Amino acid sequence: MKKILITLAASLVLTATLAAQTLTGYDIMKKADEVPEPKNSSSTATLTIHSKKGSDRIREVIMKSKDYGDVKKDVIVFTTPKDVAGTGYLMFDYAEDANGNKQDSDNWLYMPAMKKTRRIASSGSESEGSFMGTDFTYQDMGDRSLSKYDYKLLGEESVDGVACYKVECVSKAHTEKDPRYITYISKSDYSMRKCEFYDRQDQLHRILTCTDFVTIKGFTTAQKMKMENVQTGTWSLIETKNIAYDEEDLDDSLFTVAALEKGRIR
Repeated sequence: MKKILITLAASLVLTATLAAQTLTGYDIMKKADEVPEPKNSSSTATLTIHSKKGSDRIREVIMKSKDYGDVKKDVIVFTTPKDVAGTGYLMFDYAEDANGNKQDSDNWLYMPAMKKTRRIASSGSESEGSFMGTDFTYQDMGDRSLSKYDYKLLGEESVDGVACYKVECVSKAHTEKDPRYITYISKSDYSMRKCEFYDRQDQLHRILTCTDFVTIKGFTTAQKMKMENVQTGTWSLIETKNIAYDEEDLDDSLFTVAALEKGRIR
């Protein structure tokens, strides 16, 4: 009996190992992309922008999101300090269709000082520009289309004590400012723990780290996201607070350019 149990245990370990080995880089990224998300969410956040001279600028923002199935709508509004208060960003991020194709996102930036809303291109140099003076880009604020990258599983590595898959993602277009990145995906819940972005010269450019994870209504959530530009010595930190998932049905009118311009998002 003991020998049978030992043989059975060994067989189960081997089966689990083989199952893990059959996962490709694409499989892992697809699982990460398919992790369930709340239908709607509300939160506030503190945004710290650290300069290479060592000084910090602090911003407070409101964030709201609503998933309609075929499109996810996000809005971010700055509340302090006064020089940026009322500045808002609205994004419509479209789901991939059955063939893996994805419509480019629609993005708008409202600047109250100019009383003008500007459309932000979802691809090209404008999308890779700095988001409100941070080390995050406009492209970082949305989801990247799976079909636009080639994937390779490089192995496994621990990040802050969490076992992760290490996946290389290379842009098929090769025209992006950071055409290659390596992401670390938790083996247990498929949440992203770290991401390393490489520039066109294949030099390490930026590092994103996600920490302070909590589970809210079954959804794994990183409360801190830090983007560090290793080439300039700057970094930006988003610390999310007051997170609420599926607690109220957010009014559709909040996710409009008109709501940004009228200051309705509070």
